[in-house]
Amino acid sequence: MLNLSSNEIDKILSFVKYVLVQDITEDTKKKIKEKIKEDYEKRMEELKVLYKEELEKADDKKKQKDTDRLFQENKDDIDKEMNRLKSIIADLNIGSTILESDYRNIFCQFADIITFQSGPEALLKMLQNINVQKEIKRRIKQYTQVKSEDQRKKVINLIKLLINLHVSDVKPENMVIRKLPVIPPDLRPVVQLE
Repeated sequence: MLNLSSNEIDKILSFVKYVLVQDITEDTKKKIKEKIKEDYEKRMEELKVLYKEELEKADDKKKQKDTDRLFQENKDDIDKEMNRLKSIIADLNIGSTILESDYRNIFCQFADIITFQSGPEALLKMLQNINVQKEIKRRIKQYTQVKSEDQRKKVINLIKLLINLHVSDVKPENMVIRKLPVIPPDLRPVVQLE
């Protein structure tokens, strides 16, 4: 239902990854790209200023070559990071996951326009956003397009689950245990071991 593998769900539940829980518009993606581009240009300017300062300090050709090499390595690292972020942003949809480090370093500054969450609350929020009737229609359409027999079985099982949820009028978020009652140790029945 969530289009997440069990491995991804484990990582979300253990706060290793963050998941996008609300849909994101193209305008929002554009704003994020512009902000990241500004940050990229700022970092490149800082790198160029630092490079010029180091070149002025370098008195022989060996130090100049080292400075050139370091500048190029840093520039390549910044470019690689920028391209990685662009690809992440291009693929952002509801249910997309990112690493905690990416969230802390980049996406937490956009908390007012996009909603990433981690832990059980994230999965609960995603389940609350599911419209069962629309999901059934979408999965039936998906079934007609799937060629592989294994994938067809998975889609059929998912359609059966969704139909059963709809018929019994059970909301998907009710599958999540919110309160787990625990009997205190002094009230638990004592079972003798033989």
